[in-house]
Amino acid sequence: MKALLEKHNAFKDWEMLERDLQSFIDGQVEDTSDNLNKDDIMKDLEEAFQGMQPPSQCKPKSDSSKSKASQAAASPEFLNLLKRLGLERYYPRKMGTEDFHIIHQTSVHNSQPSKDSELPFYFLQRLLTVDYRVRYLTCKEASKPGVVPTPNTSAEEHEPPDSFGDFLSDLDKGAPESASRESHVHPMDLQMAIFHCADDFMRQYLSSKLAFCQFALPLLVPNPGTSQIEFPLWSLSQIKKSWKGMVKSGEETSISSHDSKLIYQAEMPIVSFLRIGSSPSSSKSQLLNALLSRKKYDTFFHRHCEGSTKDCFLMQGVVEISWYLPRGSDDDSFNGPVAFCNLHGDARDHEPQLQFLQEISAVNVVLVSELDQSNEKGRRILHDLWQSQRPLVCLFTEKESIAAGRSGQNVRIGIKNRNEAELVAELTKTVRDLVEGSSTLVSLNACLSTARQHGFLVDEDAEACVTAKEMAIKLVNLLKKEKLSEIKSQLLPLQGKLWYMWCKKDKELTRLQEKGNKSIEHHRSEIELEKSAIRQKQLSKAFPLNQLMKTKLNALSDEINDSSIGLEHILREMGQIYEALESTNSKEKWYVKLPEIAANLMVLGYPIELMDGDASYVPLQWIGAVFDRLIEKLGDKRVFVLSVLGIQSTGKSTLLNAMFGLQFKVSAGRCTRGAFMQLIKVDEKLQQDLSFDYMLVVDTEGLRAIEMANKLSLNHNSELATFVIGIGSLTLINIFGENPSEMQDILQIAVQAFLRMKQVNISPGCLFVHQNVGEITAKEKNMEGQRRLQEKLDEMTVTAAQQEFCDITCFSDVIRFDMNTHIHYFAHLWEGNPPMAPPNPTYSQNVQELKSKILQ
Repeated sequence: MKALLEKHNAFKDWEMLERDLQSFIDGQVEDTSDNLNKDDIMKDLEEAFQGMQPPSQCKPKSDSSKSKASQAAASPEFLNLLKRLGLERYYPRKMGTEDFHIIHQTSVHNSQPSKDSELPFYFLQRLLTVDYRVRYLTCKEASKPGVVPTPNTSAEEHEPPDSFGDFLSDLDKGAPESASRESHVHPMDLQMAIFHCADDFMRQYLSSKLAFCQFALPLLVPNPGTSQIEFPLWSLSQIKKSWKGMVKSGEETSISSHDSKLIYQAEMPIVSFLRIGSSPSSSKSQLLNALLSRKKYDTFFHRHCEGSTKDCFLMQGVVEISWYLPRGSDDDSFNGPVAFCNLHGDARDHEPQLQFLQEISAVNVVLVSELDQSNEKGRRILHDLWQSQRPLVCLFTEKESIAAGRSGQNVRIGIKNRNEAELVAELTKTVRDLVEGSSTLVSLNACLSTARQHGFLVDEDAEACVTAKEMAIKLVNLLKKEKLSEIKSQLLPLQGKLWYMWCKKDKELTRLQEKGNKSIEHHRSEIELEKSAIRQKQLSKAFPLNQLMKTKLNALSDEINDSSIGLEHILREMGQIYEALESTNSKEKWYVKLPEIAANLMVLGYPIELMDGDASYVPLQWIGAVFDRLIEKLGDKRVFVLSVLGIQSTGKSTLLNAMFGLQFKVSAGRCTRGAFMQLIKVDEKLQQDLSFDYMLVVDTEGLRAIEMANKLSLNHNSELATFVIGIGSLTLINIFGENPSEMQDILQIAVQAFLRMKQVNISPGCLFVHQNVGEITAKEKNMEGQRRLQEKLDEMTVTAAQQEFCDITCFSDVIRFDMNTHIHYFAHLWEGNPPMAPPNPTYSQNVQELKSKILQ
């Protein structure tokens, strides 16, 4: 009887209460307590949470004793560099993404570093915006080293002028100390110093951004203080590449497409470039760049790059790797993907790296001079390479032309005084023929055993990584047992039909569109009872927890696993468990930890789902609980919300990622479903100027998604646009191209939403972003288009105002809008044709200008 009365306590449906009481008298009432045993549920949750550690404890940080030992072992030159860069407190491997992933003064003003200690932060901030010019970053006062100052003519105007003989004399004398080249930090020393200071997650983040910029990545890294060599495979494990290769089957040729494939798992031939001795006249890094991009782009840093000096020491013995990826066209240099490795320094000084490359390479290319080939050690290395089963290409720096060798496997090429285009063409053809004739295909993942055999330090062998990998394998094996489409409803039972029905009922509770002849109170009561019944069914299906949820609850704080069932599905299931238990008014403590997991992930910088993209619904209780935990952790901080609105596949997520270094999913088609939010901290010195402490960036799914074409898409678009504008302090309206005509219906919705916000005293702002506009004078040439946009917005405002019974005549009366400053034009994202094209630096510059405008 008590349970029955508690069931009806929140509802005033007397007819249903009467029916239930009669059923109770007749002995026919269902005892729902058996279906939902709270003690069992809480016990299940308690077991799942046992052994969990907060994220701060899971993060690999070196203890003080290990840190002191590492610093003691490091060379004085390296320690001096760290001190000069202000990185000594981060060594070894203490720097995380939270140490630089903040909104800083440099985000507002596009300034240059003025001292060496500012270089690391500027480097990382520029890398966030995927500006490949970060590779050439130096201090402002050292940006033009080696330029001899102009003589002070005023002090010497009474002295007799130099004769022509004096001008040509004393050429052997060096320049005075004041005029000599000032020593500045080599750009690659800067990059590698940050790499040595970065923790595992930071390294992974750095590698992903460097790969996006088409830079070569560290594959073998000698420790600057010891002889230990590291094989940082885990830092490469999140890099995805796409390509189209030619596949020959007999006489027929077909194209094989690979979309967003993890590059460390892809099997391909590896071509290693080595140098024996010195080669002052030739650079193998330059040759590699010519092979990869026909000298359009510097994938490998070389001696003639801006900022290069002879003093680079952290790159000695480093093996870098980059990939040539074809696009399926006739002008591809190679028909399939090829990995290129580059050993920096003299191969005679780095035998462990040399032996490793010999074992994994399909082709070896060696740059050698006549003097160095006569050296005993150099000759032995050449002999071993010649004698091996792998093809060898010898590039002789002091020979102009060489007769072809007897073996097609071992090729000799003279490169002295050669036309560069002809040399690159010959080298490309030679390597292509040798690669196509080789059957040696390896993946970086398969190189792990070879690295361990050589005694290299493998980052994936760390205890935390081993545990996380074992957990990930369990999850993958669990998902492989049956088709994912068939078992998804079993593994995530709260997200299917029941969740969709509950969302539909909850929306009806506020709209009351189907009440018929019933009174409002009666209809609301029925809906509440139906919602409660659905929650009961959800809980009965959720417990006991299945293997997937138990595994995930234990692993979430340790590792964010990328799988076909994404993190958002797991957190969504947790949110449903929380809301279902919350509806039972449970006072137990264990399930309250569920929103704490999501809050921890937000603090660590991971995007969290705000709106369920499948049900088009915001789980308010769950999101509210997550925000409550955030307030407990961070305090009740001031937050600026930046949202984005636009048609599908117009580059919204890419824009946000480039602007703030975020991690929203990007791909062609519908990669974002619903809405996701990510938290960014504002630097303390900047908080007073900006009047907020954190920025919450909200990425949303695209409007007019093809997948939503038959699902009441117009209504869905209207709801989504209203939601995005309603929650944002500022909304970016993203348009692909220069013409906003295809956004006209969306603009109508946006104007209506802005007007409604104004009526409730909420004053959001908006900026228009035109993506993929190639003409540098687009802003000037589109003045007429801007004027027409302004007129169209004013017309829409008048129409919306009439519907809302407001006396407003122009768009600028609704929000502050200036077509001269609130409309931005963006260049193409890529500088060339993917997959080998680097990001366009003008795009990065546009991103910086937009960011400065947002933060003004």
